[in-house]
Amino acid sequence: MEKGKHNRERIIEKLIKDGDSWAKTRRAYEMTLGLQFRAVSTMGNWLGGAFVYRDKKGDKNARLPIEVVPTQKQRYALNFVIEHTFKDESFGLTEELLRRMTVDKWLDDWHSALSYPTWPIHDRIMGIQASILSNLMYPTPLRRIYDNEFFLVPADEDALTLPELMDTITKAIWTEPDESTEGHLNAEYTNRKPMISSLQRNLQREHLELLIDLTKSESQSTTAYKPTANLVMAELYQIKDNIDNVIRANNNIDEYTKVHLKDAGIQIDKALEAQYAYKVFY
Repeated sequence: MEKGKHNRERIIEKLIKDGDSWAKTRRAYEMTLGLQFRAVSTMGNWLGGAFVYRDKKGDKNARLPIEVVPTQKQRYALNFVIEHTFKDESFGLTEELLRRMTVDKWLDDWHSALSYPTWPIHDRIMGIQASILSNLMYPTPLRRIYDNEFFLVPADEDALTLPELMDTITKAIWTEPDESTEGHLNAEYTNRKPMISSLQRNLQREHLELLIDLTKSESQSTTAYKPTANLVMAELYQIKDNIDNVIRANNNIDEYTKVHLKDAGIQIDKALEAQYAYKVFY
């Protein structure tokens, strides 16, 4: 990832030579973005993962056929994904880059001919973040982590648990409304300098939709559904409390952030009400 960051910083000054089209900037940045996506996708697969060996009974120095990825490596992988996916700065986007990331319009190249001259910032970044977030929080990886907690990791040994995973992801994505970030309450915000950036608002919305989906029984076909749904509801309550605290305590929130948080609060209320009605009547 450091190599990708290094290359991005050198695109304009070193890669683009005199006489080159500025469209080369866009192609170069897209290449580094692809490398970044593959790296975080690979690391994300470590969560709830296991090594599978083909050693047979009686083999010399035989290993057990299944060995869960060590807990510290899973935590490292989770932090790696967060650092390189869920933070605005992890994408290395600058005004200098974005103002040069155009395309050459050639009629014999249908892709460039149909591409819009400016790079679709929010669509491209959200596409990557949504894909990685789904890989972390869909039923299958959650089921693997829950299974590992049972017997694959001895009870007296440390293990990555569902509560730890969910809480870590929530705190990483909802940093601004988190009540622990008191510095936000005394700051001045405007629509040009919002409390929550546009990229982060998109990510929070995607995370919220995933959490709400996980509370629905039809969203999961595994027996880990019930404990997962209960944990998710606890996360929703915490996010809602933090949202209410920020809105109540800060009169200087920009309009973008204000409507975003109010909408998120309404979605959470409706999701929790729906779950309560489901439990009561069914």
